[in-house]
Amino acid sequence: MTTKWLMTAGVLGLSLFGLTTGAQAKSVNYSALKYGTNQSSIASKYFVKPAKVVVKHKKYVVTMHLKTAKSLGKYPVQVLKVNGAKPQHVRKVRDKKGNSNIYYSFTTKNLKKKITAKLSINVLHVYKATHAMSFKFKASQLPKLKAHVITKAVATSTKATKGTSLKKGRTLRPVLQLSQPLAAV
Repeated sequence: MTTKWLMTAGVLGLSLFGLTTGAQAKSVNYSALKYGTNQSSIASKYFVKPAKVVVKHKKYVVTMHLKTAKSLGKYPVQVLKVNGAKPQHVRKVRDKKGNSNIYYSFTTKNLKKKITAKLSINVLHVYKATHAMSFKFKASQLPKLKAHVITKAVATSTKATKGTSLKKGRTLRPVLQLSQPLAAV
């Protein structure tokens, strides 16, 4: 009987854990704009669209991809700042053709406003400069920032414990305590 209860509690705990870590990235289109305008930036062609957006701790975590041709040199375009801070989780990769790919992320509470970025461009012996630009994300594609209440887990808990009996005086204790709200089911 105790084994049956532990197995039930374990399955419930694992299913709840799975719900908390199952945040799905949404593909969100965006425009790369000249700073302070709604005109497309000349650097727009280097940004691979769409961006990937995940909600974490009631904030958007945006992952973007910057790709430049081999002929421009190794990593000629660098993101110095985005949304007022250094980019996070920067990963540089050269593909089979020798093109430079930079993946980076940033965190923000609001993607409905323009996001400012500062780029360094250094094409050897041709062009060297620092430019500000903006990103405008398609608001209709953004995931919701609000945490959803999980009622499915409660229903699962009720079904899983139905038919199991506890000895008098014993109570069910939570297997997993959550400090953060669960993501959408």
